[in-house]
Amino acid sequence: MLGLPDEQNENSDTITNNNSHNINIDGQFTAEKSFDHVFFPTAYEDRTSSLLFRQICSYVQNKCLPSKKCGISYIKLLFPFLSWLKAYKLTWLPNDIVCGITVAIMQIPQGMGYALLANLPAITGLYVSFFSSLIYALFGTSRHLSMGAIAVISLMTGNVVNRLTVKETLTTMVPSLLNKSTIESASNGAIIDPSYAITIATTLAFTVGIVQLLLSIFHLGFVTSFLSDTFVSGYTCGTAILVFTSQVPDIFGLSLKRYVGPFNVIYTYIEIFSNLKKTNIITLLVSACSIIALVLAKEYLDPFYKKKIKKFKLFKNVQIPIPMELIIIIIGTIVSYLLDLNGNYKVKIVNTIGRGFRKPQGPSVTLMPTLMKDAVIIAIVTFAICMSLAKTYAKKFKYMVNSNQELTAYGACNIIGSFFASFPSAASLSRTSVYVNAGGRTQMASLVACSFLLIIILRIGSLFESLPKACLASIIVVALKGLLLQMKDFYTIGRVTKLEAVVWLMTFLSTVILDVDYGLFVGIIVSLFVVILRQFRPRTTILGQYDRSNAYKKARRFSNAFEIPHVKIFRFESAIIYFNADFFRESLLDSIGIDLKTGQQRKNNPQESNDMCLSFRSITHIIIDCSSINQIDYSGGKIFIQALKELNGCQYKVYLCQLRYYNYDVLQKLQMDKECSVIVTATLHDAVHDIQDDLRENHNNKKSQF
Repeated sequence: MLGLPDEQNENSDTITNNNSHNINIDGQFTAEKSFDHVFFPTAYEDRTSSLLFRQICSYVQNKCLPSKKCGISYIKLLFPFLSWLKAYKLTWLPNDIVCGITVAIMQIPQGMGYALLANLPAITGLYVSFFSSLIYALFGTSRHLSMGAIAVISLMTGNVVNRLTVKETLTTMVPSLLNKSTIESASNGAIIDPSYAITIATTLAFTVGIVQLLLSIFHLGFVTSFLSDTFVSGYTCGTAILVFTSQVPDIFGLSLKRYVGPFNVIYTYIEIFSNLKKTNIITLLVSACSIIALVLAKEYLDPFYKKKIKKFKLFKNVQIPIPMELIIIIIGTIVSYLLDLNGNYKVKIVNTIGRGFRKPQGPSVTLMPTLMKDAVIIAIVTFAICMSLAKTYAKKFKYMVNSNQELTAYGACNIIGSFFASFPSAASLSRTSVYVNAGGRTQMASLVACSFLLIIILRIGSLFESLPKACLASIIVVALKGLLLQMKDFYTIGRVTKLEAVVWLMTFLSTVILDVDYGLFVGIIVSLFVVILRQFRPRTTILGQYDRSNAYKKARRFSNAFEIPHVKIFRFESAIIYFNADFFRESLLDSIGIDLKTGQQRKNNPQESNDMCLSFRSITHIIIDCSSINQIDYSGGKIFIQALKELNGCQYKVYLCQLRYYNYDVLQKLQMDKECSVIVTATLHDAVHDIQDDLRENHNNKKSQF
């Protein structure tokens, strides 16, 4: 019962209970006018700066000048695969082989589809899947992440490719707001040069990798702490809407202008509805069949199939999904090739895929300054998504992941992959989930997947050239189900806290309407604004004695927590710093009925009850519970002391209880003892005990006078 929470904000109104309540206290107490008489401090010296200097020197010595003794440990830290490889058991191999093949089967259609989403040739998606999985297996610390192309990063890459390959045009919707920032592609039939598009994407990947390596070197992984779960949910749900929108033309077989920048989604849907009459019926039929097959397989056949397959001992603890995506691209390719859908019905197909790897090619140095802003955004979003997944499964399977080493791994995936026509990569939620359910134990499964992908790239990839783009678009749209269902988070979050729901909604709307990069900035700004708002107007609480015990709870919250006669116990639920110090003073003075303008006790106010006014006039002692005040800065300390002086001026006796030593140091340096009269107590109960003695003494003195 003593741990009941003090929920709900309070405007520091006084609640007068009709029930009589006398102070009932037992036990020893400590009350002194000097903090040093309450506690006996040691010769404490704040040596934060010298300790920080020693830590920096130690870091430089260990990292930059490693000794021979720590050389082996440093190599193991840089190449985490050595640790799990040393402890690898042969009994894990069958699970990893099955898992690797299963994940590789998913990566084929997803890689090709996300490459088209990024406005790149389909084969580049397979390059991303191959190189990112291989490199992460060597450098990553998570045993279960499946690296490769994902929808969010592919969309952001596609926006960059669009922006740098089409000319800017002045929009007509809101010219003053957009200021030529919305970009439309050329008319129907215009083709982006694939070589230049690949150069842009690979340079972007290289720049993203450099940013991630710098974040790792300077241990700046904490920047993702500013990306709350609420923000990530709203942001990824918003990008899912944009990804869905980008696939609608391929589903209907429309050739439309493509827009990048603020309000691009509005322009796109205007373009779609204007051209619906030009829908290619055969393409729409292919899309409908693909989507229906995928939904039926995932929602109905897959659960039934997994239930039946568990009867076999080999698959008892392994869940292998039906590879419906691969089945669709195989059937779609065969049907398209046999019926010549492109030639006879103008169904858009993947066209040239090619075979084998491209010659290694470095990034375009001249493009890097232009891409820096996008690279920073993609690097942060990638790290937030990947670390969220890595920590989730590390906690589930009870092992540790190193955030800085993870940044190194992501950077290596992007830098090395950029030389082989790869665009930025990240961990996929759907593939990682399949990775775990298929029984994957280590990154050995990723190496198996790489072997399978290598065969596809070298020998089989070119066979998919007749694949209709509608099949890949359908696969992407169905894969977005999990992200789109995050819309339910808005309702769930709103039931818990309205401010967090505002963060979700603002992030979602800004991402959908303004585009992904603006959505990121707006979401972060709104998230920080909510944090500041909570500190700017924190909770204030009037406490009462709880069931005649030494526990004190919120008087308005609990019917058996009574305010003590002649005593006001005030608690401020935040640090007192420059931007909320005035609110602390106003809340404190208002709680005991002091007029903020005159500094004197308020006279009868029509808005206040007679009982409340009498309660204000009967108060003689003020207790400020400092247990929730974890910091007082210079400006906050001055206003804190000013409030105490105003209370002394109104003849109130003031107590400070549970004051932290560093806050006391601040107040003492501001000469609190000289400026005002306060009594410091160790606990709230001690303050009440001292007031009991004081009131009893005053009562006896009045009796003796009569």
